[in-house]
Amino acid sequence: MNSMRWRIFFTLFVLLCGLSFAPRVDAQSPITVVSQSVDMRFPRAMRFNLQAKSDAPIRALTLTVWQRGVALGSRFTVPVTPARTVRVGFDWNFQSSTSGGYLPPGTHGEYTWRIEDTAGNTFDTPRASYVVEDRSQNWQKISNDYLSVSWHAGGADFGPAVFTRALVARAFLAQQLRIENIPPLEIFIYANKQDFFNALPPFSAEWTGGRMFPEYGVIMINFAPEDLSWGLRATSHELSHAILHSKIRGAIGELSIPHWLDEGLAVYNETTDHAPDDQFDRTFQTAIARNTLIPLRKLEERFPSDSDQAQLAYGEGYSAVKFMIEEYGADKFAELLDVYEKGALPDDGLTQVYGMNQDELENAWRANIGARPREFTISRLPTVAPQPTFEVSAPLDFPTATPTAAPTSTPGATRVASSPAAPTLTPAQAPALPTSGLCGGVIVLSGIVVWSVRKRRN
Repeated sequence: MNSMRWRIFFTLFVLLCGLSFAPRVDAQSPITVVSQSVDMRFPRAMRFNLQAKSDAPIRALTLTVWQRGVALGSRFTVPVTPARTVRVGFDWNFQSSTSGGYLPPGTHGEYTWRIEDTAGNTFDTPRASYVVEDRSQNWQKISNDYLSVSWHAGGADFGPAVFTRALVARAFLAQQLRIENIPPLEIFIYANKQDFFNALPPFSAEWTGGRMFPEYGVIMINFAPEDLSWGLRATSHELSHAILHSKIRGAIGELSIPHWLDEGLAVYNETTDHAPDDQFDRTFQTAIARNTLIPLRKLEERFPSDSDQAQLAYGEGYSAVKFMIEEYGADKFAELLDVYEKGALPDDGLTQVYGMNQDELENAWRANIGARPREFTISRLPTVAPQPTFEVSAPLDFPTATPTAAPTSTPGATRVASSPAAPTLTPAQAPALPTSGLCGGVIVLSGIVVWSVRKRRN
């Protein structure tokens, strides 16, 4: 009898264990997605469309959108009239940060919908990808795994010439200055000024000749095929900024780095032989002769707004960087970038690597170029707080048309702290600052001011 009881107990125990370890099968959600899509209407908007149905009325819809390379996503509550079958759309407005914000062509991202019905069922759609496209041009494209160039005017050798120069500029930063993990970049060349400004964020300055969006990995430049020589320099300059930005940045933005060093490196890398820009150099040589050089410390955070002084600032930045790289070696300059990447302040980084602060380095550089030394005292040295490396453009908050996402009210947006897994999109990843009010601002290349002056003179 006891033996029978033990056999029954053992059998029940095995059955219970089998039930405990059996694979769990979730009940299928009664919510079904009939269709979803993204309609690209650049430069005005992109529309996220959804049609879904459920056994119980669908009462709530939430759209979450990410841009690749950006830590935060944007979440929107899309109003819906409860029904068993719903069809809705949400317009991500490129003209207004309150309902999306500007995204440049070439931006890659993902989105997902959360659907809830009155019976308490929920369904999250798998992440789907999107790419912001400017379909106003008939683009030609050349690319590899880490760089692409798109253009819509010029002969058969125009795009490849820009692509080749960009590869050389990238190689210098990667190999000589040891900048690793450079994200893929996409370069768009607009031959027509009006087309270029149509593709830019609203209210871009009229002198703008190029714009970079490092977190998205996008560079936009305006030059015609007949301006190829200038365009090659401009492309290399912007690319250098974007790559340096991808290295010297923290969780909340760029880390502290002297602005003269940032711009000087970009000018230094404009050509294969690192030759000076003629226009900058003329102004620079005149300032040496007249002893009117601007102290580097005054160029630590920004360059002058006056065009002549700005040209001098670029000439000085170029010359100082050239001195540092060619006098002390590329390895030491690369070490300085590594120190700045870790968060060192401008003077601290220079002292740690070169044994000189900015003023001492300036006098070593002045001696090298035959300029008079500059007198300074320790008491005049300010304590510099970390500042963004690049200027942030004007805010994008301004009156615009109300988004057509919903028939009743403007959807609310919240931050989403997760970032999408990097999709296998070619040719380029898309790091750059999100320009919606949720995620930051657009980066503007101040050096293009001087280039635009040159273009007006030509």
